[in-house]
Amino acid sequence: MPVDQDLLNPAWLAEIEDYSLLSRLVVEGLLSGVHRSLRHGRGSEFFQYRAYAPGEDLKLIDWKIYAKHGELIAKTYQEDTNVNVYLVVDASGSMGYQGERSSFDKLRYACMSAASIAYLANRQGDRVGLFAYGDEIQQWLQPRNGSGQMQRIFQGLARLKASGKSQHRTSWETLTASLPGRGLVVFLSDCLEAEKELPDLLRFADSPRYDCLCLQILDPDELDLPHGEALLFEDMEDGCLTPTHPEATRERYVDEMAKFKQQLADNVGVVGVEFESLTTHSDLGLALRRFLHQRRISF
Repeated sequence: MPVDQDLLNPAWLAEIEDYSLLSRLVVEGLLSGVHRSLRHGRGSEFFQYRAYAPGEDLKLIDWKIYAKHGELIAKTYQEDTNVNVYLVVDASGSMGYQGERSSFDKLRYACMSAASIAYLANRQGDRVGLFAYGDEIQQWLQPRNGSGQMQRIFQGLARLKASGKSQHRTSWETLTASLPGRGLVVFLSDCLEAEKELPDLLRFADSPRYDCLCLQILDPDELDLPHGEALLFEDMEDGCLTPTHPEATRERYVDEMAKFKQQLADNVGVVGVEFESLTTHSDLGLALRRFLHQRRISF
């Protein structure tokens, strides 16, 4: 496997505890080290990567990235492209689940993705903030830029613990009451049992001042219920016990999970939220590519 692809493989990154190092490796794995400095000699203008939009001048395309990955990534020079990027991480108990096929739990994957997005956004000159909650708010950093802010975000992510029942409503109401004047919100969560609640909480994305990207993170076990023997499932948020025989319920479970994911995507889409469902063994480049796409259509 090429080195740059290794740098996007979550299993390869599992042992790296330093989010500063991890995020740098992931972003360089995505961009393959091309144009390491995002500031070029064009006066006060600012350079950033974004997804290429059909119909734009082909001179904007970074052909070195295209040659390596077959992706159309554009370069832009603008005098004021900086925005507030708010990373919102669900650190409730269910995010602590880790199946046998995963190298870490869902919260760890969410933090790895959040750290990588923060690093890329900061390199683009954006101000980055962090808001994390479970049954209570665990981290709250207002958007700022600079290396000091990055260290605060990385340290905040490292301190997160999956615990308690997700208090989506009270947490989001607290956050949206103090959102900056304009910005991009990236929400990382398993979104379990929240397909009806989240659209109302994310309705701020309907405003022309905000964009929202929802990255749903699931363990592979949650998609196909791989267990064979009879089991007693314990809810990781409220401790409720449910006896079941996976082989007898697998087909129905898989069907219901697919419906849940589609309903969630449809419901949040109605209020202008972009949605992507990932698993804990998904290439970390997927989250970064969705961020780049969303960053292009923001403001």
